[in-house]
Amino acid sequence: MLEIERMSAEELKSGLARLLDDIRKRGVKKTMEEAPGLLSKIIGKLLEIDSARYFGEAPEVSDMFMDLFWEEVGLRAVISEELRSALDKATRTIHVNIEASDSPLKSHFIASKGKLSGGSGMVHFKEEDYRLMGPTEVLLQLLMGELDLGFSNLRLQTAGHSGFAGLVASLIRGVSSSIKSVKS
Repeated sequence: MLEIERMSAEELKSGLARLLDDIRKRGVKKTMEEAPGLLSKIIGKLLEIDSARYFGEAPEVSDMFMDLFWEEVGLRAVISEELRSALDKATRTIHVNIEASDSPLKSHFIASKGKLSGGSGMVHFKEEDYRLMGPTEVLLQLLMGELDLGFSNLRLQTAGHSGFAGLVASLIRGVSSSIKSVKS
């Protein structure tokens, strides 16, 4: 699994589905322990390729990736101080959808009672409190903390009550902090 750093773009495209399936079979928690930092390495590699095109050609991989991403982030929420702090500020349940404009990448997360859960696909629009939309690359940068928060990037669009913007920004900062702070 640690070979991800040495993978070329073509190797990533042909091997990511297999890697994600191996993680699922091994278990996210066990993989986190055996290969810390793997999630941020995968996102880093996705940012090196045309991830929108790749996910367009392999939509099932975007679903696998987002399911494993949110499972790991949910586990990290227990140990990440910044994410814990953001979750403590969520005094009510909040449903956030994430939707790429140029690929089938769709995801959601729910912050409720101090816990964070999420996965591929989106919550029903009637339950949605906030939505983040933009190109795949911008969304991956957002999740990695490489996009200025305050949502000043004009390629990122938001929808929802403006009262949620600060809380969503805090949660996204916590998410990115939880995966970037992991030492390999």
